Amino acid sequence: MVVVKKLAGAVLSTSILAGCAVTPDPITQDLRSQKATSDSNLIYASQENLDEGMSMTEAMARALKYNLDNRVQLMEQALSRRNFELLKMDMLPVLAASACYAKRDNVNASTSVSIDTGNVSLEPSTSQDRERAMGDLKFSWNALDFGVSYLQAQQEADRFLIAQNERRKVMLRLLQQTRATFWRAAVMQQMADDIDSLLARAETSVANLQQVRNENLRTPLDTLQELRGLLDIVSELEQMKQTVNAAQVELAILVNVPPGTPIKLDYPSVLPSLPASPENLDGLELTALANSMDYSNQLYNARIDQLETRKEMLRLLPGIEFSYTGNYDSNSYLYHQGWGEAGVRISWNIFRLLAHDEIEAQGEARMQLTDSRRMAINMAVVAQVHLAWQQYHNTVKRHRRANDISDLDQAISELTQQAMFSQAASDTDRIQSEARALRSAMSQLLAYAEAQDAYGAMLLSLNLDPVPDNYQQLSVTEISHQLDETYTRWDSGRLPVSQQVAGEAQESEVDNHG
Repeated sequence: MVVVKKLAGAVLSTSILAGCAVTPDPITQDLRSQKATSDSNLIYASQENLDEGMSMTEAMARALKYNLDNRVQLMEQALSRRNFELLKMDMLPVLAASACYAKRDNVNASTSVSIDTGNVSLEPSTSQDRERAMGDLKFSWNALDFGVSYLQAQQEADRFLIAQNERRKVMLRLLQQTRATFWRAAVMQQMADDIDSLLARAETSVANLQQVRNENLRTPLDTLQELRGLLDIVSELEQMKQTVNAAQVELAILVNVPPGTPIKLDYPSVLPSLPASPENLDGLELTALANSMDYSNQLYNARIDQLETRKEMLRLLPGIEFSYTGNYDSNSYLYHQGWGEAGVRISWNIFRLLAHDEIEAQGEARMQLTDSRRMAINMAVVAQVHLAWQQYHNTVKRHRRANDISDLDQAISELTQQAMFSQAASDTDRIQSEARALRSAMSQLLAYAEAQDAYGAMLLSLNLDPVPDNYQQLSVTEISHQLDETYTRWDSGRLPVSQQVAGEAQESEVDNHG
């Protein structure tokens, strides 16, 4: 007992000292700086160099391979896959090994007492060594646990498929964002030189008018009004220039290029015509529903809920466990120091049967909720298709109107230049007309970029996926080539749209179920 008390005191003292020794350990500024530097190097590591002009499909390819949000989704999908593989291990039987060493400070002896007389019938004796080693190896399999684990593995498989759909949604949204940002940056890049040139001339004219004002060479009111108009133009041109820089930064972030890095974009000098919009709205609806990841996820969720109800029902059954154990004990008093033991065990929580009706009611309520969510997703998908289709039509019309306005302003600018040459217009008038023409040209190009954004949103609403399945093993050039082929085919009007109307599809589904 003295030894036991000393040992317990030592263990307790050590535990108390260890607990008191734990104190907050803040991360130092140097460590944060080192970690930030190493992370910054990792962000842009193992990327293909960007040497030449970057096309839209190349920007999409680089976004797919190097965008950080896409990488996060890829890791989450990989983790979901690992969870599925790990859960399948629960279906295996249990094979447990244990070992033990025991030592007593005295002999484990005992006596016997007669239950009739109360007299001691035997002198103190022992049948156990003071030191002994024990071990066993147990193999067991529970039929109920196997059934529950099997259903859980099926649920995890559906969750893995949901994770795949979520990642696919991220990729399609990333492609749409890249398309919109690329064309916005492209039109801004096309206008950059004209903006800089006109801005320099406008600033020179402002400086000249300031000198005219200081020297009172003209009527003060006329000078101030002309100066006010020029400053408005300078402010507007500066805002245009800021828009150019912002578009470059947004594109750099999407394709994982250090912000501030100048990116030369590769696009036709004459912007390609906007793709024609399909007119078969019923086919668009059916295509969107068939391809919708959200709608598909609700179908997977319905299967998960069904399996959850089956799991609860399965737990109402008795559990049957089969086991076999190999044992060893070094006790020298034993006749057999090694032996095997087989057994069958049945356990049943009978009171759980009372929850049968509640489980059925819960399962039915869960399925009704899943059905309601699926109907809501169905309506949301159809509404999104119509909104995207209408938005694309509207942006195409705005682009045409912007073209007309730009042509008129350009003609006015040319006439103003001719009038200036004949000394019928001032330099300020010329700058104002050129600024108006430049503003109209930018509005036209931005309308084109907006139409490209709307077209990409329409493709996104249809959930059309142009990404190769093995894109992770392909280079940026190979991905870009395949994307270019797909988009060229789609832009020419060959969209993979179902020709079956929604009503026919529903009737066909009813016939198949029947």
